[in-house]
Amino acid sequence: NMLYLENHDHPRIISRYGSEQFWKESGKTLAVSYLFLQGTPFVYQGQELGMLNWKPDSIDQYRDVQSIFGYHHKNQKKTPQQRLAIEWRSSRDNARTPVQWDNGPNAGFTTGERTWIGVNENLSWLNAAQQEQDPDSILNFYRKAIKLRKELPVVRHGSYREHFPLSGSIYCYSREMAGQKLLVICSFSKKEQKLRIPRGFDPGRGQLVLGNYADIQPHVLKPYESRVYLWNENEA
Repeated sequence: NMLYLENHDHPRIISRYGSEQFWKESGKTLAVSYLFLQGTPFVYQGQELGMLNWKPDSIDQYRDVQSIFGYHHKNQKKTPQQRLAIEWRSSRDNARTPVQWDNGPNAGFTTGERTWIGVNENLSWLNAAQQEQDPDSILNFYRKAIKLRKELPVVRHGSYREHFPLSGSIYCYSREMAGQKLLVICSFSKKEQKLRIPRGFDPGRGQLVLGNYADIQPHVLKPYESRVYLWNENEA
């Protein structure tokens, strides 16, 4: 199975399904939501930094023919600014801006005079160099999650079951095999949510092996909180 969140034809995942308000929290939760599924995960360029949608000042800065056509031929009753805002949300160019390596000229992407498409203006605080120095960054969280994924046989061989499928805010699933169980809990809400644990899983007997908040509450999930619990042998 191929696992992915982003590609070159879709807007940035945090802007699309996460929250720019809870940028770091939702970026980490989106990573957790798919990195412990069975399959081969792909990480698209800049996804591991939590890159966001691009908001240029003019349609003339776009290169995507679909965006240019849509702006000039659709939603013509809307103002130019309203039509531009539609492209901020939906344009394929959102995922095509240069990777932001640092906060220097052209975001460190090239030493040339300019890039083929504009650089996102948030490069001053959202870039790889800054995240390398921050142990709590989205980049370093991806590294932790991928390392954990590689260490756990249950991720490769375990069965999959989704819990609470009717919840509009929580994505919860388990992976199970002989001798090992994993429970993944992801909140996609800007508000606190009640922590629900499926039957057969006792957090008190397992290990919290990954999470995106340092200070967790026993019965509450904070906005865009994610947790990964592990049980080995007879711990569950």
